[in-house]
Amino acid sequence: MPDSRFSQVVAVVVAVLLGAATYLALTEGMQALGRSDSPPTAGPGNVPEFLYEPPNTVPTTADYGPVGPVAVVFADAEVLTGIGGKLENPWVAVSSQTGDYRALVVPHSPEPARDAVAVAPDGRMLAWGYADGVVLYDPVEDRAVERDGVVDGVPVVGPFSPDGSRLVAYDGSVHVLDSDSGDVLATVQGVSEAAARQAVWTPDGSALTYVDGGRLVIQDWQSGRRTDTATTIGADATLAWQPAGRQLAAMKEVRGVRTVDVFDVAADGRLTLSGTVEQDGYAQQELLGFTGDARVTVTALTLETATIPLVFNMSTEDAFPPTRVMQLPGSGGVADTLQVAAEPLAEGSVAFDEPNWPASDLAKLVASIIVTVFALGLYLTRRPRYKARALVRARARAEARGARIAR
Repeated sequence: MPDSRFSQVVAVVVAVLLGAATYLALTEGMQALGRSDSPPTAGPGNVPEFLYEPPNTVPTTADYGPVGPVAVVFADAEVLTGIGGKLENPWVAVSSQTGDYRALVVPHSPEPARDAVAVAPDGRMLAWGYADGVVLYDPVEDRAVERDGVVDGVPVVGPFSPDGSRLVAYDGSVHVLDSDSGDVLATVQGVSEAAARQAVWTPDGSALTYVDGGRLVIQDWQSGRRTDTATTIGADATLAWQPAGRQLAAMKEVRGVRTVDVFDVAADGRLTLSGTVEQDGYAQQELLGFTGDARVTVTALTLETATIPLVFNMSTEDAFPPTRVMQLPGSGGVADTLQVAAEPLAEGSVAFDEPNWPASDLAKLVASIIVTVFALGLYLTRRPRYKARALVRARARAEARGARIAR
C-alpha cells in the first residue's frame, strides 16, 4: 500500500476514535460530572418559586443519580434516553433542597393521573400501585421496594400519615401499610372508593377522616372504632386537618365556583362552621392543605395571570390578602398531576436557579461527528495548505528581491 494511502487510513481511524472519545466525553463524562449518588439530605426543604415544565432532555435517575427529598412530583409527556430511546409519560421529581429535576426510572411507573403518586410529608418517600402490588420508592437512595400480593388489582394509593410511617392503599378495602416494608398493618372494611379517595389522616395519625352518607367519619385504623357526626360537607369535597387538630378545612364547589370552608371540631367530633376563605379575583382550584394553624394553601387562577395557575397561602382568620408561594406552568399538564410534599410547602418557596438541562444524546452524536469531520479535513488538507502558504511566502520573497533590484 502506498505511504499516502496508508496515512489516509490511519487518519480515518484516528478521526473515528476521536469522534468516539468526544461522544463518550459528552455523554458518560457529562453524566458523571452531574451525577450525585449522595444528594443533600440535611437541612429544611422548600418548594421552588417557579416550577418549570421540563424539556424532553430532563436528567433521569438512571443517568444522573437520585434527586434527594422531593418538593413536588408531576407527570411529563416524554423524556429522551440514549439515541432514539425515550420514557413515555415519566414522573418528574424536583428536589426540595437543590431545585434539581429528575425523571424517575422506576418499576411499574404509573400512568399520568391525579393522585396516581403519593408523596410523604417530608418528601423522602413516594408510593404508587400496580397489579396486586404497591411500590415504595426512596428518592434519597434511589431504591424501590416492590410488594406483590398485598392488594387485589391496581389499588388507589395514598395518602401517607403525617409522620410518613404509614400509607393507605384501597382495593375494595382500606389497607394501612408500613411505609418502610410495605407490610399490611390493618384492614378496614366497608369503605367506598369515593370515601377512600377523600380520606385524610388526623394530625396524630391515629385515624382516617372521610364523609359517608352525609356524616363525617373518623375511623381509628388500629382499634376499628368509628365515630361519626352529621355534616354539610359533601362526599366530593377535599379535606385537610389543621396541624393542631382543632379545625378541618373542606374545599367545596357550587355552580363551578370553589371555596374553602373552615370548621371548628369539638371534642365529641361535632363541626361548627368557623368561616369561609373567600376569593376576591382568585379562582380557587385545589386545596393542598394547611401550612400553619391559621392558613391554608390552594392552587388558584387570577385575573392577572389568566390560565397560569399559582399556589397561594390564604388566611383562615382574617382578610389578609393571599401570599403567592409558587407559579406552575400554564399548559395544565403539570397542575393536573401535581403532588406537593407538605413540609417543604410549609417552609415556603425559594428562588432556585433554572436547571441546566442536558443536551440529548442525538445532539451530542451530531457534535461528535462534526468534530470528527473537521479534524479529518484538517489532516487531509494539511499538505495543500502547507504548499499554498509556502507559495505565498516564496512569492513575497521574490517581490521583495525585485523591489531591491529596481532601487
